[in-house]
Amino acid sequence: MNDSNITRRHVLVLGGLTLGVGAVTLAGPGPAWAATAGDDAAAVAGVELVPVAASPVAVLAKVGHAPAAFPRQLAVQVRHVDTDLPAGTQVAISYEPRIYSPLPSAVATVGTRRLRTTSAIATDPETLVTTCTITLAEALPAGSNPVVVVGTAIPVLYPRDLVAGPAEPTAAVSHKGTRPGGRKNLRPGRPEAFGEVATPWGLEVSGVWDRHEWADGARWYYYPARITLSSVGPGTAPVAAAFSVALDPQVVADVHIVGARLNDKTYDAGARLLSDTRTASLFETRWTTRAKLKAGDRLDLELKVRTRTVKGDLPTVKHPTVNLIDMGNHVTQRQTGRTTMSRRDSTWA
Repeated sequence: MNDSNITRRHVLVLGGLTLGVGAVTLAGPGPAWAATAGDDAAAVAGVELVPVAASPVAVLAKVGHAPAAFPRQLAVQVRHVDTDLPAGTQVAISYEPRIYSPLPSAVATVGTRRLRTTSAIATDPETLVTTCTITLAEALPAGSNPVVVVGTAIPVLYPRDLVAGPAEPTAAVSHKGTRPGGRKNLRPGRPEAFGEVATPWGLEVSGVWDRHEWADGARWYYYPARITLSSVGPGTAPVAAAFSVALDPQVVADVHIVGARLNDKTYDAGARLLSDTRTASLFETRWTTRAKLKAGDRLDLELKVRTRTVKGDLPTVKHPTVNLIDMGNHVTQRQTGRTTMSRRDSTWA
């Protein structure tokens, strides 16, 4: 029986905290705006775009590329300390649709107040870069400094989790009916924790379940009989595969690994018990093997589970879970969405 409920992980990985500032300039009286091209253009009218670059995410490309840093939110603050913003002011943010998803409705706020706006989304048919343009429906006095948010990084799972050559996220300000210029790159500084060139790798957890029955078959509890660890590559896992098995101590008395096969051949997995935790509500064992799985490898581990004699209903139950643990360099770990397996369909009361 296959696992029926898989917990999915996000592909994108938390990094450090950075904040960049660049200027977009406006010229001319009233709403007659002219933007000066260039990322570092000097501010003519005191308007600048400040990327909201907290908690950048790591985006993995193909082999031979270092993890790239992208902003978690497609957001920018429009600073205008000495300049009024007229109604019709537009902020256009362009982004890579393989990394970002637009909000159902773009948002602009001043403090805790949400501004009246309209927004539109368009995709360039040649570059496939998407642009969300938000238009302010109200004028703002100097110093309001609104924050505009149009989208957020999305979880992308294997096999689409490697994004080669992503488009740069950029922002620009203009007035309605004019072409925006002076685009500001929203990319944050690259955290050192993202490391240098590395080969992405990833593992999937699956398995076969058995079940213990009591009360003449009216009650039952699932537990893993076999755990399968599969490598999706392209790189080799940097450390030996390790995992935890969490079960209900009311039902399960002990767990042992009694056999292993690597790519359908008998294998000495060197399975070693790292820890054994027992409380009134949790029985958890943590295991390591000696297998650094290469792309395409499959390690099958056979478990022997000793169950207890259960009588009647249980007040509650700890659902069984198997999780990858201690797998090292998580920045370059591919997000397979299958690093955990669980069953939620036991019947105990």
